[in-house]
Amino acid sequence: MKNQVRVEILGREYTIRSDEGEERVKKIAEYVDEKLKKISESTRTTSTFNAAILAAMDIANEYFEAQEGRTNLHQRVEEIETKSGRLIELINARIH
Repeated sequence: MKNQVRVEILGREYTIRSDEGEERVKKIAEYVDEKLKKISESTRTTSTFNAAILAAMDIANEYFEAQEGRTNLHQRVEEIETKSGRLIELINARIH
């Protein structure tokens, strides 16, 4: 069931329909609002559309970095599991 949540982004009020809880929707809206404000201030753009595109690019970059970090973490876990398995084999060989 979709929830309706009122949020404010760049001074404009929006009603968001989402399956997510109200707190999560508000937290996401606050994050987007902060990104837009930061980009608007740093680029001095008067175009909300241009600020939205730059914010979307910045958020997408963060997403891809997180995905890459997750992939690297997964590879590291596999490496640790392989080394742990070898270590267990060596210990067992010494014990027996």
